[in-house]
Amino acid sequence: MSDVQEDRLLSGRTVLVAGASGGIGEGTTLALLRQGATVVATGRSEERLAGLADYVKEAGSGTLITRIVNVGDADSEKVRAQLSPYGALDGAVVSIGDWGSPERTGILDISDREWEEMIASNLTSHFHALRALTPLLSREGALVHLSGFSADIPYPFAALVGATNAAKKSLVRSLDAELNGAGPRVYELIIGPIRTRPRAAIGADNPGWLSAEDLGRHAGRLIARSGPYADAPLQYLITRAHGVRTTPPQ
Repeated sequence: MSDVQEDRLLSGRTVLVAGASGGIGEGTTLALLRQGATVVATGRSEERLAGLADYVKEAGSGTLITRIVNVGDADSEKVRAQLSPYGALDGAVVSIGDWGSPERTGILDISDREWEEMIASNLTSHFHALRALTPLLSREGALVHLSGFSADIPYPFAALVGATNAAKKSLVRSLDAELNGAGPRVYELIIGPIRTRPRAAIGADNPGWLSAEDLGRHAGRLIARSGPYADAPLQYLITRAHGVRTTPPQ
């Protein structure tokens, strides 16, 4: 695909990014804008959304709309009402939740409070987001959901992150099976460590990792149903060396 085609890939399409002001979300938003989309960027902080708008202000041919919306709210009807002015969405990228504390705790030392908080922030919120956003998508649209690779592998001393990622993966895969071609396409992207501005700021960066913009470009192609992976509902994007796979890398 040429650069000109890539720049116009999402022209005339409206894509929602949930969690747009986070590190992955802002890179995804930037990439989608460069592909020509109208991006409805949602988040819970007016200040952070303003920072996002400043960061992407020269992103290209797309149009940015920011909205303070908590897509993980239990009141799905309220969420849909907040987003209904944008009509039937062509795509939605869900990058929300809790990627885990830097402090590592063994399973046997996890408290009930820590368990309940992680379930709420990294699983229940995603269930609410799927319930709210899926009906907003056009039948030809696509929902792209992100989960970490800990969904597939043991994750010692951060088991709650792995457990909730595995549960999210199952939830999204089940939604795809239930829709069975009768609704929007549903993609579950299992991702490895991602290069983001916040990570780079604390010295956590590796050129072998995919970037948030790489994820956004890939999500845009899926939404446009372009490229060799458009019909693969489960995909793994772990490192640059692994590329895009439809089965877990060994």
